[in-house]
Amino acid sequence: MKKTHSCAQSFVANHALRVLCCACALWATSAQAAPQADPAAPKASPAVRLVSAKQGRAIVDAAVDLDPSTPGAQDCSHVVHQIYSLAGYEYSYANSFDLYAGHQKFRRVRYPQAGDLVAWPGHVGIVLEPRQHTFYSLVRSGLQAEDYQGPYWRSRGKPRFYRYVAAIAGRVESAEAKQGSPPRPPATARNGNAVAIAERDEPEPTPSKQAVQEASERTPVMASRNARADESARESIPSSILISAEQLKPTADEVAGAISEFGNVAANELQTDEPLRLHQPVVIFDQLRVERVEIKRDKGWAHLEIESHVRITGDGADFKRRNEKVRWELRRSEKGWTAVAPREARYVPRDAAVRILAAQLAQLTESDAATRHDDALIGQEARIVNLLSALLEK
Repeated sequence: MKKTHSCAQSFVANHALRVLCCACALWATSAQAAPQADPAAPKASPAVRLVSAKQGRAIVDAAVDLDPSTPGAQDCSHVVHQIYSLAGYEYSYANSFDLYAGHQKFRRVRYPQAGDLVAWPGHVGIVLEPRQHTFYSLVRSGLQAEDYQGPYWRSRGKPRFYRYVAAIAGRVESAEAKQGSPPRPPATARNGNAVAIAERDEPEPTPSKQAVQEASERTPVMASRNARADESARESIPSSILISAEQLKPTADEVAGAISEFGNVAANELQTDEPLRLHQPVVIFDQLRVERVEIKRDKGWAHLEIESHVRITGDGADFKRRNEKVRWELRRSEKGWTAVAPREARYVPRDAAVRILAAQLAQLTESDAATRHDDALIGQEARIVNLLSALLEK
């Protein structure tokens, strides 16, 4: 009996390794195939001054000195907002999804410095030490410093870094600024549903060794496998996504791009110990096509054709191939055109689902329970392997 159980464990482990390798290959292929930004595209050059490295370290000091019991720190974006306020850098509150998309008080940068925002769709924190890839944020276990290049955070996708605007058009916007009229939003260029953002070409100086040591002593970096415990601290996935900030009728390509981006965010639903037992159905699609866009004044519909062969509900996974028609509601407001997701299910791209499930499987195989050959863990691994195998079928 023990020999049979050992063989079963070996089969699951070997099959898991093969599926994980295939998943990583698909992930790498899809990343290479993703459209790249045109280097020749014009970049916005607003007349702004960003916070200095010294000012950034002051923001870090405010972060690590924050009292964990501070009222109002109910999620990661509120914690970040409080930290910036304590450091004297005010901005209108925005959730992590809006910060990831871009905020008028921040500019996106290529090379982070201490005190910058690091954002994913659904989570945001403050960079501590760029060379060590550490950032500070609220997770389930509390305020912690973690590695944004760790396996779990890589599974959330590539983060974006933003730096606070200290001055704009000759007017100081830092802690010492007097109250005045709000700054104008940065100039943007329309390119599908994307926004052209000016990025710095050179990395900022990193904090001194002493400052890094002091921060690390107060906020030890947690192991990446513990970083998965941020689920209770992350914000709920929104029900809509901005297609375009302009008032013109959105094109089919813009709608498709926004819905695909929303699907990448919705893939976070799979970041759970039991991805085959979800409260809301998730359709993992192979292809998504916008057939037509109907607009009447400030409302409309996007008619989609979706091909899929994996659907997850509370009862488990269904591997039946489907070709279904789905409508997304479109609404226009002062912010532009927004697509509202259907309530009956989440729609997630296959490559995003594979990326997250592969990371889940890797974390399980590295856990302490795996070394003990825990039966519950083996069953959990087998279910994820089965799901990955189905997703990788052509």
